[in-house]
Amino acid sequence: MACLGPLAFAFELRAGEVMRVVIIGAGLSGLSAAWHLEQAGVEALVFEKEKEPGGACRTIQREGFAFDYTGHLLHLRLGESHDMLRQLGLGTSFRRHKRRAGILLSGRVTPYPIQIHTAHLPREIRRDCLLGFVRAWARGQEDDGSFGSWVLSRFGEGFARHFFFPYNRKLFCTDPFALTTEWVGRYVPRPDVEEVVDGALGLFPKSRAVGYNAWFYYPRRGGIGVLAASLARKTSRLFLHSPVVALDLGQRYVVLTNGERVSFDVLIATCPLPQLVTMAGPVPEALRDEAKRLAAVAVWNLNLAVRGKARRREHWIYCPEEDLPFYRVGFPCNHGVVAPAGFHTVSVEVSVPSGSTPPAGWEEACLAALERVGFLPASRDVVLSHVVRVDPAYVIFNRERPQTVAALRDFFRRHGVFLCGRWAEWKYSTMEDALWDGATVARKVVQR
Repeated sequence: MACLGPLAFAFELRAGEVMRVVIIGAGLSGLSAAWHLEQAGVEALVFEKEKEPGGACRTIQREGFAFDYTGHLLHLRLGESHDMLRQLGLGTSFRRHKRRAGILLSGRVTPYPIQIHTAHLPREIRRDCLLGFVRAWARGQEDDGSFGSWVLSRFGEGFARHFFFPYNRKLFCTDPFALTTEWVGRYVPRPDVEEVVDGALGLFPKSRAVGYNAWFYYPRRGGIGVLAASLARKTSRLFLHSPVVALDLGQRYVVLTNGERVSFDVLIATCPLPQLVTMAGPVPEALRDEAKRLAAVAVWNLNLAVRGKARRREHWIYCPEEDLPFYRVGFPCNHGVVAPAGFHTVSVEVSVPSGSTPPAGWEEACLAALERVGFLPASRDVVLSHVVRVDPAYVIFNRERPQTVAALRDFFRRHGVFLCGRWAEWKYSTMEDALWDGATVARKVVQR
């Protein structure tokens, strides 16, 4: 990692063409893009507004405790991703875990996904879910393109009422019928009728892996930030605490907070798409108006250091019920060493519309709720707390999103700007996706 002042850096391609590449943002996708460019003989300038790299994939160290920026677990689908970890020197740093996730309903924690694990729930809820699923299956009705309609047509009224609607309303702060289904893809398991019935009777095989996150990798020690730190060490022109505040598309330069201009031929933007539109110019007013349709939520993450052993063995638990202020609670000590002996950590996530804050007293409300449901022995056992905010955290997949994102992507591409990663492309994706987004955009730059 270079500790240099902001300077324009030129390199020569094989054909002798001189090209300047700038990357906005040192999250996983930006760092991966820089690393893959350097592997191809191309050095780029990476500007990051924070004092440390990683974006949302960061870990805060406090008094011997490691707190991640919300729950970040590495789900690997591709064999090449394992090769990438080895190239980063992390081949033995990560441990593979079989998911232990749950859903808290009516005072009981049932395994995730709920579609195949209703046997642990009260009979009334089990009946609602099973009967609703069978009725939806028998009707075979097509959905209208909204997430709410999709849930009703695929899973029925019971699953919708008890889990899908309240949980996603809490996470996205949006009515389920105002969301599209673009994001569900591999993220929402869709069992058949036999599997749902088996799940209601307790017959679904425990050994069977279901869902994209059935297995995951996590660092043995130190938190998820080790991944970004390893990538940062591979980046020779990384400038921290150097936010880009303006982008001139006509003259092709970015402006830093100190007023310095850095010219580029190619720009890779990994910052949130609305932020990019705000700082860029000239941008047609019609496009600026379209960008205002993009919506997201912020996540406020309350991290707790607690005496004793974790009360739950799950890695994380979904909490859809409206009387609980949080939508998810994680227990990072169950999958990595992130606390001194005799202590554990708890990660509590609260979602609010982007740009807003949780209600006054939300931290105290979370502690009280954790005690009430048995996730925390007592508030007095909390020896340290730390709050981080991720904003934006989750993109809201409203009906305006596809057309708006496509128009902005095409506009920026015509001006030598590539959108890369979860927030610049305004999508939902995993850490593995972020790594490969960087690799893909690097290849496009080299081949342009």
